[in-house]
Amino acid sequence: MPHPLLLRLVAITVLFPSSLAAGFWSLLGLGFVADALLRSQQPGTAALVLAALVAGWVGLGTAWRLYYWLMRKETDFDRRRAAWGLASGTLVAIGLMATSGGSLMFRLAFFGWPLLAVAFFGAVLWRMRRQGASTS
Repeated sequence: MPHPLLLRLVAITVLFPSSLAAGFWSLLGLGFVADALLRSQQPGTAALVLAALVAGWVGLGTAWRLYYWLMRKETDFDRRRAAWGLASGTLVAIGLMATSGGSLMFRLAFFGWPLLAVAFFGAVLWRMRRQGASTS
C-alpha cells in the first residue's frame, strides 16, 4: 500500500488539475457535440468526441476511485475493472496527444499529465497483484 502522503500528493498535483481541465474542456466538447447534432453536420466527429469524453471521464473516475480506496486501505476492489478504466483514460490521453495541434512539449505536458497518475496507480495495482500472488 502506498503511503497516504504520496497518495495525497498524486491527488493534489495530478488528479485535481486534470479534473479541472477535463471539466472545462468537456463543456466545450459537449457544446460541439450538441451543435453538430442539431445542425446535422459532422456526426462522425461528434460521435468520436462524445466517445472520447466518456472514455476520458471513465479513466479519470477510475483514478479517483482508486485514490479513495487506497486512502481507506481497502483492497477488495476489482483490479481488472480498475486496469480497464486506467487503460481507457490512457488511450484518450494518447489519442489527444497524437491528434491535437501545438508543439510536442505542450501536448506532452497538457495531455500527458494524467498519465503520471495512470503510471502511479498502474504500479500500485501491479505491486498488489505481485504481493497477492506471492502470499497465495
